[in-house]
Amino acid sequence: MFGFIVKDIVLEADMETMVMPLAEYVKGKIYSGIRTGFNEAFVINETKRAELVAKEPKSAEIIKPLVVVKDVQKWRIQENDRWLIFTRRGINMNQYPAIMEHLEQWKEDLTSKQSTSSPKGKKSKQYQWYEIQQELSYYQAFETPKIIYPDIARESCFAFDTKNYYPINTVSFIAKNDLFLIAILNSSIAWNYFKNSSSYLRGALRFSHNVLGKLPIPTATEPERKAIETLVGYILYLSEQLKDIPSHGKKLMEVADDKLMLSYFEQILDAVVMELYLPNELHTQDKEFMRHLLHENLQSLDKNESDKMQALRRVFRRLFDKEHPIRVNIFFLDSVPVVRTIRGLDENYENRAKELSSVLWGT
Repeated sequence: MFGFIVKDIVLEADMETMVMPLAEYVKGKIYSGIRTGFNEAFVINETKRAELVAKEPKSAEIIKPLVVVKDVQKWRIQENDRWLIFTRRGINMNQYPAIMEHLEQWKEDLTSKQSTSSPKGKKSKQYQWYEIQQELSYYQAFETPKIIYPDIARESCFAFDTKNYYPINTVSFIAKNDLFLIAILNSSIAWNYFKNSSSYLRGALRFSHNVLGKLPIPTATEPERKAIETLVGYILYLSEQLKDIPSHGKKLMEVADDKLMLSYFEQILDAVVMELYLPNELHTQDKEFMRHLLHENLQSLDKNESDKMQALRRVFRRLFDKEHPIRVNIFFLDSVPVVRTIRGLDENYENRAKELSSVLWGT
């Protein structure tokens, strides 16, 4: 059992039945990105990729889309002009002559050190000079849907990847195809946990695997999970559709309602996740979200073969009606003391956050 007091509110919950740590939830599949040992040789742009593939089409087999820290945004990966030559251990480079020729220009840098005094060379002798430095037993996980996040960030930036990106070493990922989980990770209550559990580097949070792995993941019924996954699906779709909209000007005005829709769906999702963690706190203040969301019976976009944007606009108009209980409760959600503390809105936030964190997260 655990409890904490924020003003005169007492929350108690059986953590063993309510939640499990993230590391257990994902069966330990929290992985680091790739350390090449010499990015100049292994990281290329689209022009070089096209050149190598033109010389030898099989080159495409080991040239992978690469993601670095600045590409990772909340919910999605920003497309870039970076590719990784992924020469993992044991690869037969006779199949890839064009890539071998490309790497030859850095052979001295990539060759195993002949002595400890040698200024060049990156690997010990058990590696071939053309192989990347890091041995990756989990390399097959790169080619699966996953949740990608930067190792250091100033805000929640968990992105859902279905395009088989290969993360660089300053980016990590969770090898699990799970929209429910990314809803938890991008929530304000998870951010509260990270802020009060992580170390800092130049004002940004460091997402160590240890801290991430201890994040409590709440349980949810199958209908509740489905409703959350559906909302995340809406958000992922809108994030992708609105990715190139400028922050000002005529184009922004044309899609202002759609931007509002995305923001509103994120607010609903955050409130629903908050309710999973703090049902008593919210319900005693007459703030309910999941019950009303389940009543809506939201349909997955996968089942909508017509205009997806129009379908979402219809859902938005319904949920955004000023009399809808979800909108009413969202409007007044910050009046709940513990919510204000979690979101950093309380005047005494720093003291409250430490008190809340010490018992809610055990930090």
